[in-house]
Amino acid sequence: MAGANIRHVTPRTDLLRQGDCTSALFILLKGWAIRYKTLEDGRRQILSVLLPGDIFDINGFMAQTMDHSIAALTFVSLAALEDDFFNLARRDYPDLEKALWCDLHVSAAIQRELSTSLGQRTARERLAHLMCELFSRQRASHLTQDRSCAFHLTQLELSEILGMTPVYVNRTLQDLRREGLVQLEHKMLTIFDWPRLKSVALFDSGYLKICEEDDSLSPAQEIADAI
Repeated sequence: MAGANIRHVTPRTDLLRQGDCTSALFILLKGWAIRYKTLEDGRRQILSVLLPGDIFDINGFMAQTMDHSIAALTFVSLAALEDDFFNLARRDYPDLEKALWCDLHVSAAIQRELSTSLGQRTARERLAHLMCELFSRQRASHLTQDRSCAFHLTQLELSEILGMTPVYVNRTLQDLRREGLVQLEHKMLTIFDWPRLKSVALFDSGYLKICEEDDSLSPAQEIADAI
């Protein structure tokens, strides 16, 4: 599609920094990235995980500066959309506007679930819920292999998402392994017992399918495929 510039970025590189002037809207085509905020003393809170097909950052249309940062976890490819992208897309892809709004709704729902995890779920429930969510999101975009999916988060990064210490993350992960629920090796997550893991996590995937009628591609993935 005209109006999209493809960029390739190395791992552990900031794509956008807190305090920077906002710029274009982006779509992540390949790889994993994170949204995060950093406190003055260097502590970091990861706000969300960005997967292929996800859109960022809409606040470029709403604010003059970034109130958070976005960094690549892996090698990533992303498309920076030019100012005339929406006019071109509306003309050639009538469903684009609906897909964009759907992506925004799902992103907000994911953020609400994380807030609920941090406020109410136990450590075991938090980790299990994140695993269920990341697996479900990748499955919706056809990125899973049977019971396995990519999992590019280190234990430190998990601690920065889930509000736990790395030691507690490790202990909780070992508990889930011993129960025969999951295995996490070589940046791959394998779920051995999906119904039990969902039960442990109190996981209901409805918030990920706000605008979907079935298990087809996510709205954001539909936009990415149009580029």
